[in-house]
Amino acid sequence: MRSSTDDHPEILFSDLQREREVPMSSQNSGPTRQFRFYVTALACLGLVVGAASAAGATSETSASAAIAKSAQNPGLWPAPGRNNDLTRFSPLTQINTSNAGDMQFSWSQSLSSLRGQEGQPIVVEVGGKPMMFLVSGWPNVVQGLDLSNPDNPVTVWNYVKKDGRDDSAVAIACCDTVNRGLNYADGKVIFHTLDGYLIALDALTGKVDWSDKIAHTEKGQTMTAAGVIAGNNVIIGYGGAELAARGSIAAYSIATGKKVWGFFNNGTAKDVGMTAGTNKAVPKHGTLKTYRGVNEYPEGEYLRGGATVWGWLSYDPKLNLVYYGTSNPGTWSPTYRCKYTTWEKCNDGTQDNKWSLSIIARNVSTGEMVWAYQLTPYDEWDYDAINESVLVNMDIDGQKNRPVLVHFDRNGFAYVLDRRTGQLLRAHNYVPVNWAEKIDVGGTDRPIKVKAHSPFSVDKAVQACPSAMGGKDQQPVAVDPSNPQVFFVPTNQWCMEDTPLKRTSTQQGSGYSFANVYMYEPTPGLAGQVQAFDVDTGKIIWKNPNKYQTWGGALVTAGGVVFYGDMVGDFRAVDAKTGNVLWQRKLGSGIIGNPISYAVNGQQYVSVFTGIGGWSGLPVAAGLNFSDKFGAIGATAMAKVTNLNLVPQGGTLYTFRLGGAEHQNVADADTAK
Repeated sequence: MRSSTDDHPEILFSDLQREREVPMSSQNSGPTRQFRFYVTALACLGLVVGAASAAGATSETSASAAIAKSAQNPGLWPAPGRNNDLTRFSPLTQINTSNAGDMQFSWSQSLSSLRGQEGQPIVVEVGGKPMMFLVSGWPNVVQGLDLSNPDNPVTVWNYVKKDGRDDSAVAIACCDTVNRGLNYADGKVIFHTLDGYLIALDALTGKVDWSDKIAHTEKGQTMTAAGVIAGNNVIIGYGGAELAARGSIAAYSIATGKKVWGFFNNGTAKDVGMTAGTNKAVPKHGTLKTYRGVNEYPEGEYLRGGATVWGWLSYDPKLNLVYYGTSNPGTWSPTYRCKYTTWEKCNDGTQDNKWSLSIIARNVSTGEMVWAYQLTPYDEWDYDAINESVLVNMDIDGQKNRPVLVHFDRNGFAYVLDRRTGQLLRAHNYVPVNWAEKIDVGGTDRPIKVKAHSPFSVDKAVQACPSAMGGKDQQPVAVDPSNPQVFFVPTNQWCMEDTPLKRTSTQQGSGYSFANVYMYEPTPGLAGQVQAFDVDTGKIIWKNPNKYQTWGGALVTAGGVVFYGDMVGDFRAVDAKTGNVLWQRKLGSGIIGNPISYAVNGQQYVSVFTGIGGWSGLPVAAGLNFSDKFGAIGATAMAKVTNLNLVPQGGTLYTFRLGGAEHQNVADADTAK
């Protein structure tokens, strides 16, 4: 095992050169990995019959190109968001609005963990067989399942790292010991552990190919994010802004695990990888000439300045850009992040704490910052920008099929940006917002803040909407790319009272929030809501209110069905056009995971993790005191009012399909004809 440090994550051009010289291992070498497609007339229905596949990465084909090719097979789910666009759209149509009510339970699998389960499986082909890979929350158990008999999968191998573990990660992880998913590339299953290891396993055997320690608990760093496969690298970051971690992002070779490039997200221009070309098309968002670097913070504070990367990453191979969002800039008590003493001076644009709370686009080959846009300058609410940036093409502002990026931020606004340049095109609030009047789209592109709802002064309580958990947190949206304006969004319907506190420590690895936060429902009985939202017009098309938190992600299919779950464990299928509930089942624990859909032998399946937890369910997962209304940085108050203490723990993957003989063995019947 090789160990590295991220003390100096600047770009390593020597490593990059060596990476170019190292040929990728061929999937046609060693064990047979020549895959075949078995396609029948059911393909016209969006179904794949038999074990369909796509060739893996070779020296001529990048690993991410192999994922894109696999995603063309509607029966697979080859990446956390199904593709690197993060659309969470399945082309399958067998389950549709006319028959979703006939869905029945097929099989389940324990995840070997009772902590929160915030990710999803992937389904790919390995050695000519349909395989499912999944990873649990702590202690991060990885399993490989053979789906050849899709109603009775066989566990081929499982793996949990047992040596060199750092159990202190459990105590310092901000918002539960979750894991948002693994990746498959070049015959390897690539995943991370909470305590900072990035590991590649042989997909056929589960044996370790390489392992590297890339995050360090003594610096407040823990890993929960889902990385992205881009080119022949995996790109990933870590969390820990509430522990004074300084955020960075890095690319690692899939072949060797060696770091190819890495940058911080705050600090000097060199630290963050800005060049003369950064934001060239939209200079008002900040260029190399106007960047203030460490002067965005009081002396030395940028070293504890957060801007970590613990959410989702997307990738556009045509533009060779990776997109991600960054977290809060360290302490929640904002006066310690400003050189001045007044709210007006701290919000004059010189103390923005860049590049926290930002969407950043980097060149995949070099890591250099191509563009960046800060959504919430000088944060006073903990509105992390780590939520997913979904890549779609949209007709907008007179341009047909314009490549855009859509981002539903924790600050309550849904943003549409040109993903080539970072130009801001739209910003509509999708939940009630009072911290800002609006986003000044086309003007400064900055939020027009409301001082009365800005928690600024130490020991002064201030009300604000949405709460620190955001209009939505990490729970991902879904979109059908053929209707790219309409997104299906699991939302939080909460506000908060935030009291900044005196800072008592500057030690990395120790608690660094320094705020008391009380979260509450402005509308009693409305904790969560899934809604269809038009990002062009800012209109809610339909909404499904819920008295429980909707902390899990959404899935939409070509059959016109949207799937999602809630914190009490209700898993639903609804009509994508109307939101009408078509089917519902109560599962064994709260749902904070993200549904997927796949097909084997012509049969469509839908799977989802259960296991209450995440920030919203942390009081249950960690056994906290429900009488402390400030516990888990405000989560206990919401957990108490929604009776989450009555929801059992559990980590299980549940899988469903259509029931009844008319839906069975469809592939065999078609082949017989």
